[in-house]
Amino acid sequence: LDGSKESKNEVSVTVSGRICLPWNSFQYRNHSFSNCYHNYCRNPDKRIQPWCIVKRRNRYVWEYCDITDREIKPKSSCGERHLNRITKIIGGSRSMVESQPWIAAIFKGDGFICGGTLIAPCWVLTAAHCFPGGKKTQIKRYSVFLGKNAINETDSIKEQQFNVSKLVVHEGFDYTTENFNNDIALLKIVDSNGQCAVKTNSVRTACIPPFQQMLPTGFYCEIAGYGRHQKGGFEYSRYLKQAQVRLVSQNDCQNKYYSKDEVNKNMLCAAGRDWEEDACQGDSGGPLVCEVNNTMFLFGIISWGKECSKKFNPGVYTKVTNYNNWISMHTGLPKYTVGSRYPQKE
Repeated sequence: LDGSKESKNEVSVTVSGRICLPWNSFQYRNHSFSNCYHNYCRNPDKRIQPWCIVKRRNRYVWEYCDITDREIKPKSSCGERHLNRITKIIGGSRSMVESQPWIAAIFKGDGFICGGTLIAPCWVLTAAHCFPGGKKTQIKRYSVFLGKNAINETDSIKEQQFNVSKLVVHEGFDYTTENFNNDIALLKIVDSNGQCAVKTNSVRTACIPPFQQMLPTGFYCEIAGYGRHQKGGFEYSRYLKQAQVRLVSQNDCQNKYYSKDEVNKNMLCAAGRDWEEDACQGDSGGPLVCEVNNTMFLFGIISWGKECSKKFNPGVYTKVTNYNNWISMHTGLPKYTVGSRYPQKE
């Protein structure tokens, strides 16, 4: 347990906040650690990160540990992109996917339904309301495309296609009301060969910011999607579009533009400078990313709004930094990322 350089840490807390048990206090899969008296997180069987045993409901179970980037060094950075072009979602021109390489296009059968964001090679973060069936959703009917410039065109060089092997919808999301609290879901993706995403100029991950990280009011961020040009529009835009929006203060969002019953602490608001740029139907689940120190962080998930690009009605987004623990618990990833691991492309 103490033989590798990777194991030299003194962390003893899991991603759920539980304290690790001493290694010599249990037997795990017929392995005894009787000579190991500490309770530090270790990785004896080479998993994606160190783990330990905890007691949950009178059972011994393993959990990944709360290891920060100081203990786990990434092989490749997230939040990087090859291009940097700003165009509009509402009324704008098309954008190259290299400027938003983390965007995912989610399909049900042959029909596009929502956007998403690649946060790790095997995981896409999106909106819960994209899956009205909740736990009863038939995930075999869904597929995810990365590196896609247009939803009605195929580029075999840029694109990567995946099946959905697991869907995790936030247990606090209520499908029976129009309340969009906890509008967040995770998709685990895998291709026909059992592989996850491969890093290219058109496919990269966005970073997850630290827990409850805040950016100042008026800070410029970006949204992207394949959604409709206007609410009630018959066709999706087909081509990827992106726009620049500014963060709206929580006070203004809850009291000036909406009410506290509509917008709560798990949401944030953003709007274009002249109320001309906004997300629309079909953009749901897509990214609101903000650049910090030349790195793109996922601060919001496109969730809802009143009409599209309507004056004094900013777009409303799921506040990602309220869900670090939830994301980590279900994926085994660190609570926030400064990098991601990719397989090497052959």
